[in-house]
Formats: sequence, C-alpha cells, structure tokens
Amino acid sequence: MIKYIPGTVLEFDSKKNSCAFDVIKPFFALTNGITLAQVRELTGLETSTIQNWVKRGWVPSPINKRYGQRQIVRIMLINSIRRSMKIENVINLMTYINGDVEDTSDDVVSDEILFNEFCKAVYMCDTSHTCDSDVINTLITEQVTHIPDLDETGKVKLQKTLQIMTLAFLAAQLQDRVDEEFSSIAP
Repeated sequence: MIKYIPGTVLEFDSKKNSCAFDVIKPFFALTNGITLAQVRELTGLETSTIQNWVKRGWVPSPINKRYGQRQIVRIMLINSIRRSMKIENVINLMTYINGDVEDTSDDVVSDEILFNEFCKAVYMCDTSHTCDSDVINTLITEQVTHIPDLDETGKVKLQKTLQIMTLAFLAAQLQDRVDEEFSSIAP
C-alpha cells in the first residue's frame, strides 16, 4: 500500500490520486515559491542533494531563492524513482520525455501532468495489486489515450516513461517490504 505521495513525505490520499500535485499547489498560493528549507521538509531530501541537482542542471534554478511549481515537480519526479535507478538513468529518462530542463517548448507534457499521470499509474497498480509489467503497460496505455493534445509519438514516449517510472517506484516499494520483513528475523 502506498503511504506517501511519490517523491514527498506527504500522506497519499487515494481520493486525490488523479491530481496528486493539487495537494501541493496550496503551498504556492500565497507566495512566489517556497524556500529550500520547505523543499527539504516536503521531500525529505538533504539540502546538499537539492542544491546538487540544481547545480547539475537537473532541476530548473530557483528564482530569488524560491522554488516554484516547476522545480518542485521535477524534484519530486527525480526523488520518487532514484532509489531503484541510477541517477544518470533518471536524468536521461527526464530528458527523453521533456528535453532541456530550462526549455518547456520541447516538453511532451508538462512535468505537472507527468507527475499526476505517474501518481495515477502507481495508484492503479497499488489498487489492482499488480507488479506484472504487461498489466502495468496495458493500464498505462489505456491511461495515456485520454490525454489531450498528444500526437502518436508523444503518446508512445509518455507511455514508455510512465512504465519505467512506475516499475522503478514499485521496485523501491518492494525493496522496502523486503527490508521490513528481513528486520523481523534479523538478529
């Protein structure tokens, strides 16, 4: 069972699985972004990790030391799958779907849509109790057909990206379960 919104320390609410980012949007309602300390609290990441990702160009630079929605979504996306994938592969996957991090004109879908669709896919797998990659692929294929303004190439890219992200997330969840079970027998 999913405990947290992927990439965050916020409780996962199955009623809001289709728009998971909507849970986080209120943080931005009254401000021009959130501080690094708030990003750290939201994601559970260390300051140095977040700063490193920005320095390497994996996350758009904050504006006036404030992280906006684009930066937060990118951080959550990377954070949600990095435990089971090499970080270079995570970044290559983000580039595959959305090109240059600073240029939104080459995005197949916005990072926010990607994040919400990813959360939907994870939730579907969780509720159907499956880790079978063929079943996951079928669920994601069906899910992607409902996204407007995507050409066939975009749909294929999004489908492949969601499949990889979902499998990576589930792999990390299974590893947590293994560790939990092992701790019950470990001396």
